[in-house]
This record gives sequence, C-alpha cells and structure tokens, in this order.
Amino acid sequence: MVLASLLIAALLLFLFLPRNKGPFRAMPAQSALVLDCNGLLRAKVLCEKTADPNWRDVLHSALFKSCFEDMDAALQLLRQQGPLLRAFAQNKALVAFTLHPSDSLHGLFALELGEDFDLEASLNNNQGILKFFPHQFHGNNIFTVHFSGAGQLELAVSGRLLLFSRRATLVEDALSQLEDAHNWWADRPFIGDLHNAPLKIHLRPAALAEQWRNQMDPRWRELPDLLARNLKWLGLSWDGKTVQVLAESNGFLGNLASKKAASGNRIFNVLPDNTALLIQAGLGNTADFFRQFSDVRSSDFEEFVLPWVGEDAALAITEPLSPALVGDRLLLLSVRDSAKAVEQLRAFSKARGVIPGVSGPYQMFELMGFQNASLLAPLLGADAAFRNPVCALVGGYAVFAPDRSALEVLLDKYLVNQTLSAHLDFLQLQQKMSNNGRVSLLLNAGYLPALLQHLIHAKGEASWSQTGFIAADWQPVSGRKAEISLTSQALSQPLPETDILWKSVLARPIQGQPYLITPATDKNYVLVQDQGNNLHCLNALNGTGLWSRPLPDRILSEIRGIDFYGFGAGCYTFSTAARIYMLDENGRDIQGFPLKLPAKASNGAITVDFEKNSKFSYFVACEKNKIYGFGHLGKPLEGWNGLETSCAVKQPVLHFQHHGKDYLAVLTEDGLLSVYGRDGVLRFDPIQLDFGAKFVSLMQVDVDSKTPHIYCANTAGKQFACDLQGKVSVLQGGNPGSATAFGPLKGGAYAWAVLDGKQLRVGDWGTRTNTVFFSCQFPEKQSQVFFVKNEQIGTVDTVGRRVWLLDSKGNTRAGFPLGGNTLFELGRIHGVEMLVVGHVNGVWAYRLR
Repeated sequence: MVLASLLIAALLLFLFLPRNKGPFRAMPAQSALVLDCNGLLRAKVLCEKTADPNWRDVLHSALFKSCFEDMDAALQLLRQQGPLLRAFAQNKALVAFTLHPSDSLHGLFALELGEDFDLEASLNNNQGILKFFPHQFHGNNIFTVHFSGAGQLELAVSGRLLLFSRRATLVEDALSQLEDAHNWWADRPFIGDLHNAPLKIHLRPAALAEQWRNQMDPRWRELPDLLARNLKWLGLSWDGKTVQVLAESNGFLGNLASKKAASGNRIFNVLPDNTALLIQAGLGNTADFFRQFSDVRSSDFEEFVLPWVGEDAALAITEPLSPALVGDRLLLLSVRDSAKAVEQLRAFSKARGVIPGVSGPYQMFELMGFQNASLLAPLLGADAAFRNPVCALVGGYAVFAPDRSALEVLLDKYLVNQTLSAHLDFLQLQQKMSNNGRVSLLLNAGYLPALLQHLIHAKGEASWSQTGFIAADWQPVSGRKAEISLTSQALSQPLPETDILWKSVLARPIQGQPYLITPATDKNYVLVQDQGNNLHCLNALNGTGLWSRPLPDRILSEIRGIDFYGFGAGCYTFSTAARIYMLDENGRDIQGFPLKLPAKASNGAITVDFEKNSKFSYFVACEKNKIYGFGHLGKPLEGWNGLETSCAVKQPVLHFQHHGKDYLAVLTEDGLLSVYGRDGVLRFDPIQLDFGAKFVSLMQVDVDSKTPHIYCANTAGKQFACDLQGKVSVLQGGNPGSATAFGPLKGGAYAWAVLDGKQLRVGDWGTRTNTVFFSCQFPEKQSQVFFVKNEQIGTVDTVGRRVWLLDSKGNTRAGFPLGGNTLFELGRIHGVEMLVVGHVNGVWAYRLR
C-alpha cells in the first residue's frame, strides 16, 4: 500500500506540476544537427567576434547566419519581456536542424525559461505584432505571429520551454516529441561529458544519412549509411580557444580499442601533394580487422593479400576531377613482406588474368593490372571503379588505383618528391598531430567544394576551402566512447594552378597533335595518331585507351567530331593523302567511307555543313593543282570537280558564312587568293598577294565583324587582309622567317601574333597601321604560335618540349610552362578546364585552375 501510494503521488506530481523536461526532450528524432548554446546571445557574440581564421569562415556560413537571423526575429518580437531577454542571454538553448531542403536551413529553437511564461498575454500586449493566429496541436497552443517586414514566426510554450521556428511543422514535431517517454537525443550517454562552453555542436549521422542519401551521386549512396552504422553521435564543444570532440561509436568503430594506431608518417612519403582526403586505419590483427570491417568474404583476399599485408590500410582521394570521383581514388595497404607481396600478386595475376597493355614496367616500378578485383572485395565490395585495379609497390605500400593513368600520376609525383611530406603547410600540420589515433582522417579543405560537388552535387560554402589542412585522430576512451583530436593548418599558398590529370603512353612517338573532341553524344575523347600511322582513341576523363586502328598514311587534316546521321550519333572525320575518312565512335568506317580521292592530296580536307542539317560536303586540294568537292555520300559537287589553281595548295580551304552567303577561300603556296561561292563561282577576281615568299601560315577570318577580312601572312613577314570585295591591305608585321598567327583578342578585336625566336609581339590593324598590344620575351626560342579559345595565345618550344599559354594582356598563365612538344587544345570536362598536349610518345592532360 505504501508503494502504491508513492506511485500515485509521483503520477499526480507528473500530471499537475509544471513540466520542464529540458530542451533535449524536445529535439525531434529527425534532427541531424543540433547547436547547443549556453546563452543564445553569448553564442552569437562568440561566433561574430572570433578571430580564429579556421573558425571564422565556418561560423559565418549560411547555417549560422540563418540561425542568428531567426533568433534576432524572436528577440525583436519578445524584447519587452525582461525575463525572456535574460533567458536569451544566459539560459541553455538548443537549435535543431533537419538539413532537409524544405526547411531551408531554418532551425527549431528550444529555450529554457527560468519561470512560467504566458505567451498569449505577451502577444496581446505586443505593439510590434501585425497579427497572430493561435491553433491547437495535441492540446497545446501554437501561435503564428506576423510582424513587420513580412516576417513570420511559429511560437509555443510547453512547461518551461519556449519553442519557436519559421516552420510550424518543426514546432509540432517538438511538441509531439515531448509527449514521448523516450527521446534519442536525451538518451545519449556522453552528451554531458562535453566541456561546458558557450557553443556545442551535436551530429546524428543516421538522420544525416536520411537527408543525404537521395541527394548523393548513385555511386556514393551507401556512404551515409556506412557512416551511420559506425557512428551514433558526434559532439563538439568550443569556447573560442579550445576544442573538444567526443563520439559514441558503433559497429567497426566501436571495436577499435584493441587496434594499433595508424602507423605513422610513411604513407605521407607516398601520397601525392594533391591529396584531398585520406582515411587511414591501424589494423592490429589483420584477419580480425577485415572481418569486422566488412561482411564480404573473399578467399582470394585471404590467399593473396593477408599473407603480406602490414599494420595499416588507407583510402585516399586525390584532387576531385572525375565524375563521382571514379578515377580519383587510391587504396593503400602497408606491406609487411615485400617479396611475399610480389609473389602473391603475381600468383593472383596468373590465376585470374592480367590486362594486356597495362601490366608491365613503368620507370623503376612494376605495374600489375588485374582482370578481377576479388582480392579487394572486403575493402571495396563491388566498386565499379576498381573493376580492373592496377597495383604497384611504392615506399612500403601496395598502391591500388582504378587505372594505369592514375597510378602513373602518383608515381611521377613520387619520383619528383611532389608528395605530402614535401608540402610545407602539411609539414607544419604534422608537427601538431598526435598520431595516436586508431583511425585518422586528413582533409585538405581547399578541395572541399569540389568534393561536395562530386558527392552530393552541391558546392557548399566556398569560404570553407580557406580552412586548409584538417587532421582528426580517433582514440577510443572506454566502451563506445571515443575522443577525437583535431588539428588544423591554414594554407600559406593557394592550390597549384596546374596539375597533371593523366598521361597516356603510346608505343611510338605521336604524329601531329592530339585533338580533344566532344562529339554529338556529349562524351569526351582524345584522338591522336602515332608515327606508325596508328590512330588511337582515349577516354578524355582518364586517358584510358578505348580503341586503335592502323591507317595506311599520315593524317593531313584536323580530326573533327560531327553528328553524321543527324540524330546524336558521334562520328569522327579526317583525311589522309589518299582518302577522306568517317569513323563511328568505336573506330569503324561509316558505310560508304573512306572516300578515295582522285589524286594525292596536297592539303587536309575540310568538312562543311552548309545548311546545318548534317548533310556534309568535303573540299580538298590534290596534285596537278586541282581542288575537288564532294557531297554527303561522296558524289562530286557541281563546280568543284577538278577546279584548277595556279600553284599547289598546301593549307586547308577556309569556309565561312556572311549575310547568308557561303565563302570558300583558297590560297596557293605562292600567294594567289581565290574566294568562291558554294557553287564554285568566284566571288571576285583572284588576287596575287605577293611574289617570292611562301604562304604557310593558316588563313583566318574575322567573320563576326561588320566588315569581315581574310587574313594571311608569308615567310617574308608580310601580313595581308582582304575584304569580301577583294580589296587588300598589307602590313610588314615581322622579320623574314618569323611565324605569324591570327585570331580574336582584346574583346573580339582580330589580332596578329608574330613570333620571332624568343620574342612575341601581338597587335592588330585597327584604325592605325601596326597597333601593338604587347610584346614579351621567352627564356627559350619558340617554334610555333597559335590562338587559343577565350582570347589566349599558345606557343610551343619543340626543342625544350614545353608549351606556354598567355592571356590577352601578355601575362603568362599561372603554372606555365608545361611539358609538351605539340600544339595543344583546351576544353572543359565536367566543370574542369583541361589542356591536352602531345609529349614525345605520350598524350598528357593537365588540369588548369
């Protein structure tokens, strides 16, 4: 009877006394992020006044701005209430964010009140309110309050908690949660272990996974769930000076107390300096580690990897450049016995097959390309990127990459010491790191916007990238409790302006230049011919060879990507001395091609779509000084069946349209300029531009100007501009033997560029003769000059094998010169500006920032 009386008394107290369950009891289970403030105003002042550069940009991000804007709105609304002002300044308050797009970063506020508060009476007496409307929810009043500036807040009081938000659904969720006897947030065992500080931040990975799963790239949708399975709660406290981070672990992370620390600094001698993210774990008992890490069992892994694997494993992501980071990942396993590792990996190659053309020597390393990824199954599962992994032993680690190109870039950087251990900012970070964590994480925040873009298709806050290096060490404390030590180091230098994306090595030196092509299918390819006349097609994303085919002769024209059929099928067209080719995406001839020429060609053929209807025509000059034109399927064009010229034509026919008319300009080697219509009839009488010098520089036309001119130059340094009525102007632009190019510059003005050894001068005809924009001096003699898209100029030093890129003011682009000995092309692939150039017997692709 005494026990029953006590229970009844406790029930009566629960039912009739004011309820104050604490703000965590009001946190909805779907809250992914909770700000924990000892005084909302104190937290705001701390965020606004901090001078720490590592925190300043984070605390001024959109989430914190939205939080304090909503807080200010509530303060303005309730500023007449003295007790409430004290609560805003001193009392505990939580701000919960679902991070769901529908909530637009608006949070749910739960503020502890020091005494009972009549919200309705306060609103009735408030002069700043335009109007308010109460509505009932589970026996509680929620007030929708409209105030000046089209503002609106939803407010409610439960016991001694003030709840408010811009979203009524969030307030309703809090009231529903207060009725529940159990609450995920209130039940967390280690929240109270965080140091007392004005600002704490709590994260629930499971709720975050629910929000992010569908936003992420399909190839990474398992990542949030993987995080949620291993981490239940993460909390951080910050008082403006010191940071404490605690975690409640689960799954794999909950069983790390017996594991060894991630083994030190050796890995930083291997990882390239453009590493964006690194996750490293100490293994301890290797077999036990992998059993805990993954449910995937692999007899190949146990047979061919476990006998030699060392004490740590790591997953690295280099500079995010490929879609969904497909080609930017590296798996590193420390090697306990290198001889055993080589023996077992070779045995796996023999048992499961190697990739022809991938396996073999590179520099001083042996590369092994596998036809099967089963030996990595416990670590990578069915990761499509590692379907055919490539491996090399480097600096005490077995490094696995998705393809040979990615591994070659790592090896190149390793050989020239472009690694993390040579990065000055990273070395400063390393002095501060504890290196005691069972699991460690390293992030270069300079790459964070790009990482987020590839993972969840959102750039995030650009200012976060200025934080620099961030290192986190996971150290188990007891049971499921773990402590995370954070270290940061700001970047003293910006990220490199240029870097190698990939390299593709051919069996023979390349011939001509590589062409970056985006055909109608919107895929990206690089086509290049070697000196054995083999044509190679490479994937522009990673340099992987897709196909190659032998040709009987050298390609004379440029290689173009066109929509031959008119329904989006990508094709390639080019010409040799004997034929005009049209290939499909797989390198096979289109029916009816190649077109056999009536005589040996003296120039490269051009392909013209007069009506923009995929009915192509082809024009080419041949021996005996004749020009031929062919229709879509090779039928000779009327007026172009052996059109005679006075001399050999070595450069391509120039086609352009103006005021609805077609113009085809033909320039002979001795300087006779003839301009024809589509029907082969002259637009005006042929003009002999000069005698005694050859015309080798390509003709160009400023077709977008009101009065277009055809520009050309000869080896004597003379430049010629011919309008569409046949009137010619002459300019002595350079010395005999100098190289001349023409192209758009200075906001569309058509410019000339004269290269004379080491000196480059750039100008235009303008209203005065010989207007010079700028001149510059190169350290070495340059061989070729040409105009590049976006009002830039490129030069090539074929002897020193270096290429340069200048802007419209003559400034060298940051990061140049780069290695290469051919003309190059610029393009943009998945938001990345890239440059593709030939380099002896290889094709190199660079990223330009």
